[in-house]
Amino acid sequence: MEKIGFVGTGAMGSALLSRLKLANVVATAFDIAPAAMEKARAEGAEITSSAKAVAQVSTIIDVVVRTDQEVLDCTLGSNGILEGAAPGSLVLLHSTIRPTTTKKVAEAAADKRVNVIDACMTAVPSGVRQGGLTFLVGGQKTFFERARPHLLNMAKDAIHMGPLGCGNVAKLFKNMVTASEALIIYEALQIAKAGGISYQAALDLMQKTRSPHVLDRLEMRFNLSGGDLKFTSGANLYDKDLPLAAEVGKSLGAEIPVVEALAKLGIRLNGGKCSI
Repeated sequence: MEKIGFVGTGAMGSALLSRLKLANVVATAFDIAPAAMEKARAEGAEITSSAKAVAQVSTIIDVVVRTDQEVLDCTLGSNGILEGAAPGSLVLLHSTIRPTTTKKVAEAAADKRVNVIDACMTAVPSGVRQGGLTFLVGGQKTFFERARPHLLNMAKDAIHMGPLGCGNVAKLFKNMVTASEALIIYEALQIAKAGGISYQAALDLMQKTRSPHVLDRLEMRFNLSGGDLKFTSGANLYDKDLPLAAEVGKSLGAEIPVVEALAKLGIRLNGGKCSI
């Protein structure tokens, strides 16, 4: 039986602990914030005094802190995980961080014969508590298979994305798509307003006339034959209408840097020269 440890028990960490509680798994936990420690206690975790102390009694250690520096501090720092982890322990880095940070931790851990994978999360705390989480994992397949039963105690799925750091990259490009969609709508609303259309009317129009999402019809836009990525633009939309939207938006005085950049890309992918 694996012994589970948690470092970082804020909103996300406590949500993960709530799933372990439902699975009748008791974890040992630490957080630098007393309020977070109380959240962990409320979710049935046994509280201890440091990240090192968590590692000393655990075979799998979940790291659920926020930033790259926090990951480095709680793994490599004084009283950190690597000071307490026994050889053969497995550290799961759940944070949205740089793949280079993950690899730095893994390199230091290897000197102590401790193993590391990145297992990034794709849900907000409420979604985690409802069982809607998917983990995106990078690292050796054997380490993924070892962690998988534990991950599935907290999530509906765990997907092995490739070597170490690929979970980090997958999480970042996934979030990039989500964030970019909202930002492009924001700029579309600026063009609408500058052209005399209210924000609400523009939003109503986009909802009433929206096309199926590109992810529901990938074959129309992306050709992966031969192992290369070929963008299939079709007529007018990417090399004519998008640049025209950028031109009109600029002429109306709208601040639309994302639209302008996308217009240039649309023209380039169609083999044209951009004058925007």
